[in-house]
Amino acid sequence: MRKDYSYRVAKPDDVDGILRVFAEVAPEVPTRVYEFAKGDHTDTRQSIARWVETGQSWVATDATGTVVGYALAEGNDKALSLVYLGVGKAARNQHVCSSLVSKLKEASAAITTDVRSDNKSSMVDIFEHLEFAKGDINQDRTKLHWKRPAT
Repeated sequence: MRKDYSYRVAKPDDVDGILRVFAEVAPEVPTRVYEFAKGDHTDTRQSIARWVETGQSWVATDATGTVVGYALAEGNDKALSLVYLGVGKAARNQHVCSSLVSKLKEASAAITTDVRSDNKSSMVDIFEHLEFAKGDINQDRTKLHWKRPAT
């Protein structure tokens, strides 16, 4: 059964919900949740908060307001960089990913992103399905870009 989800620009109150989904999908990227308290060189929660502060990041929420997906981005109406895109397992195959990307497409004339070569979630194929074109491909990652068609 398909559930109804709401989509909106992420706000500071969403950081913990985004972090929860980030931790769930991190093994597929692959990455992990980094914490200064554990001696890591960066802190994932602080990074998420910074991307939320840009006003360019979006979340998908369920009927209870729980974050089920996110698109963490930075940039402006001319060009966005999509840093992370994630959807919790319970919300997959319900167009959450494509809906989040659609919101970014409405907000900017161009979007760039990249996918690590060891990503386990077929993200390159998903981005190509969402009309992104492959750019540079190297050992570490595949760069992809989308540009709004001329009218």
